[in-house]
Amino acid sequence: MDKLPPLPVDLDVPEEWQGFDRSALSGTVMLVGATDSGKSTLARWLLEKACRRGQNAAWLDGDLGQSSLGIPGTLNLVTRAGESSEVVERASFFVGSSSPRGHMLQVLTGLCRLRDFARAKGADPVFIDTSGLVAQEYGGGALKEWEVELLTPTAVIALQQGRELEHLLLPWRHDPRLKLHVLPVSVGVRRRSPQERAERRRILFRRFFDGAGTLRIYKGQKPVYGLKNAEPGCLAGLIDREGFLVGAGVVSQVLSNGLELVSPIRSPEQVALVRLGKLRIDPLTGTELQRVTTPLFGKEVEE
Repeated sequence: MDKLPPLPVDLDVPEEWQGFDRSALSGTVMLVGATDSGKSTLARWLLEKACRRGQNAAWLDGDLGQSSLGIPGTLNLVTRAGESSEVVERASFFVGSSSPRGHMLQVLTGLCRLRDFARAKGADPVFIDTSGLVAQEYGGGALKEWEVELLTPTAVIALQQGRELEHLLLPWRHDPRLKLHVLPVSVGVRRRSPQERAERRRILFRRFFDGAGTLRIYKGQKPVYGLKNAEPGCLAGLIDREGFLVGAGVVSQVLSNGLELVSPIRSPEQVALVRLGKLRIDPLTGTELQRVTTPLFGKEVEE
């Protein structure tokens, strides 16, 4: 078992966070807000409060680009049991992109699979920290609408500054299936520039692949999904029989009979299948790379 890092000692908790009835939260609770609105901090805080009440609770981190619980390109879950500070269960789902745009079906699938995993382990409530994609023009409105339809939350907690969530909140205010709580953003939340966000992803990748070795996956032995994406630098999810992530790798070579990966996973016996993503990284530095078109098993791959 492992432990989550403690909440910041200087966390500025707004009165509105303290004031609403947290003890009534049960089942699936969705947290919605724009980028850098403090959803992860609120999810972590709510998890702590629920566990102190003796509940077995879960935190599902749905931020692909700035995950608090895993590497970029993945959705991640932790469960806690009662007042213990130890993590009881962890699970991850591979998407392979740092943004939900163009990968909304994978995000919906992953959130549902991880939420169901948490419930099967006895977690209640499950706090789902959704992505910061909320803008209508980029599909954020549709994504959040259908996350609600699929996950059927008992409550939605919206962190709003200004009116950027009004297109979502208007129907939710009158939806009898859920309870809506609109809370302010903590004054301590700091906006990060795109450069800062990219640097954090780089550091997470570099740490994950520190000390990684070589793993070969041969054609015909393991199913490989997304082969059209195979090229050096391609991030690969190493998946178990339940569909969850057991590790990740980066394609170092596309071989005539399979793939050579850089990965902390050394044994192919741990892997049931491989899923290739859209992210391209240098595993030595964690730097994200631009995608290029390269031959795949003797054939040209088109974008």
